[in-house]
Amino acid sequence: MRSLFSRLLLANWVYLSIILGIGTLNYFFLSYLSTPLQIIVVFLFVLIALFGTFHVSYRIAKSITDQLQLIERKTRAINAGDFGIPLPISDIRELSELTESINTMSNRLKTQISSLSLEKEKFDSLLQNLKEGVFAIDLENRILFQNNSIPERLIPPNSQLRRIQDAIKHEPFLEFLKTHLSDNLDGKTQLEIGRKFYSIKLYTLKNENKLVMFIGVVIDKTEEREMQLMREEFIQSASHELKTPITAIKGYTETLSGKLNPGSGSIERRFLDAIERNTDRMIRIVDDMLLISKLENQKAIFQPELFPLRNLVEELDLTTEGLLSLKKQQLKILIPDALKVYADPLLIEHVLLNLIKNASSYSPEKTSIFLRAESESNKFTRLEVIDEGIGIAEEERERVFERFYRVDKNRSRKEGGTGLGLSIVKHIVRIHGGTVEVVNNEPKGSKFILRLPMNT
Repeated sequence: MRSLFSRLLLANWVYLSIILGIGTLNYFFLSYLSTPLQIIVVFLFVLIALFGTFHVSYRIAKSITDQLQLIERKTRAINAGDFGIPLPISDIRELSELTESINTMSNRLKTQISSLSLEKEKFDSLLQNLKEGVFAIDLENRILFQNNSIPERLIPPNSQLRRIQDAIKHEPFLEFLKTHLSDNLDGKTQLEIGRKFYSIKLYTLKNENKLVMFIGVVIDKTEEREMQLMREEFIQSASHELKTPITAIKGYTETLSGKLNPGSGSIERRFLDAIERNTDRMIRIVDDMLLISKLENQKAIFQPELFPLRNLVEELDLTTEGLLSLKKQQLKILIPDALKVYADPLLIEHVLLNLIKNASSYSPEKTSIFLRAESESNKFTRLEVIDEGIGIAEEERERVFERFYRVDKNRSRKEGGTGLGLSIVKHIVRIHGGTVEVVNNEPKGSKFILRLPMNT
């Protein structure tokens, strides 16, 4: 296999050799011919030389252009996705290398596209068979993809390439999409359609920090919501049913205590006191279970308003005075008079009362409990309840907000706590859109930090 240059050089030398040979023969024969015949022979020689030059050039050019045309058609076919059969190998070295490179590229692209097509089919099959509904929207507000789990009342079937304004008829869902698509923001919402309840989340998909599209996920929460309602109804029914016998036990205990009037050190007095103490604790547990059930299902009456925090805390000081006096503890209020919060006063009072009781229970006698509040970055109101008690280990700080979790179980039984106070605190703060955390207080004790949004 020769290169193009060597082929041209060889063809030229061969052709020149032939022309020189024919010219030499003509030279010897011209002396035997008459002048007119000599002119004709020379003319024919020139014509043959010109024709030969043209023919040799044409054959060489055609051998190159034919292969280049094949390469051009092949590249167009590859660009169109038709890989076809491999190109024939040329006998010109440069074209042969180019042909082999194109054939190799074609095979590699064919393999990669086949693999991508297979992966796409697998991915499409996975998305179509997901229990959750998945949809995609481009930057022009057109629906690019929707799987079979999308409810028809949200996005009708076969809505691909339609604008959301034309395809989606559910107004709340459409407004949710318009708001977040226009602002290029993630978002989530919950929609109730008939007897169905859906949770919808919208995510922005970016490539190299450039927004590409929006991905939405629709989760059917109907069964979960029905289970929550059943659980709530059960808790409410069980709590109401428990209240009657517990109240009766408490009444009978008080009656027996009054009628028998046993001595302070007698066995009867100890038994009656134990029954009364545990009955009161059961009543508190039932009340807390009812409250936390309402908070979890957002059925608590949430009525936020703007009010001075110090006024609420000063009223709370009178409520907790009897509790703190038993251990000779003091509540120190460090709240500016002008500080106002936007919250539900009754729920915030419940939060602070639980935290103060918790601080008192886990603090020794003759200690102080500090209640501090301030504005934080003009976005949050920061409340702190600080005690000088036993503190909370780092590994237990997240778990203290779980139901019935206690740091010191023996002390909790002695104090008569229900184990639901901090869980109630967390749910109330969450309803307000805030956060709550606990950290160590130096040199000893714990510090509960609440952040409530300053919405007005």
